[in-house]
Amino acid sequence: KLAGRVAEQIEADSTTILAALANPDFLKENGFDQNNAISMYVPNSYDFYWNTSAEGFRERMLEEYKRFWNPDRIRKAKDLNLTPLQVSTLASIVQKETAVVSERKRVAGLYLNRLRDFWPLQADPTIIYALKQQNGQDKEYKRVLNKDLTIDSPYNTYTNFGLPPGPIGMPDISSIDAVLNPEKHEFYYMCASVENMGHHKFAKTLAEHNANAKEYQRWVSQQGINR
Repeated sequence: KLAGRVAEQIEADSTTILAALANPDFLKENGFDQNNAISMYVPNSYDFYWNTSAEGFRERMLEEYKRFWNPDRIRKAKDLNLTPLQVSTLASIVQKETAVVSERKRVAGLYLNRLRDFWPLQADPTIIYALKQQNGQDKEYKRVLNKDLTIDSPYNTYTNFGLPPGPIGMPDISSIDAVLNPEKHEFYYMCASVENMGHHKFAKTLAEHNANAKEYQRWVSQQGINR
């Protein structure tokens, strides 16, 4: 998708761009691999000449990546015991969990609490990513079912501890900075809110979370939504 979008803006075609972005020698030389290569492309506004080559685009984005990860951001990542690549991976999960930018620091803090205390992340967006890897990127998943939680994948954050091998999407700057500047709290659980649609209710204990989940499930039943 990235190669296709870029091909609309510069002369190089998407096939050539994709080959440049995924070049294994380039990735290895610059500390990336196939799983985390997307981390190098920080969504922002950039100016390019129309006749920019695929390699020229790639090199420019590497420069922008290094500029983005300035000493202050690197220090904040280190304080969290994370590398920049790990920050991007967690940021991609945070962004998939909530489209509400104002919630992202709280969600980031929740996942950092789980990482700190050696809990599995149990992030549903990683399950959807794993399902799409196995069944095709075009397939839509509106809900994660219990049977999906056992999928054999390194991106299954229910059966694997720690972060997955790489981002599950392209995190924007607000999500990256949310991870680097997380809200400090004692929340470990989150559930979709029925009072404030699109937002979440956060809980410190499993009992609180179960009450929130029951409220949400009751709302789902009332709406006649197939589960």
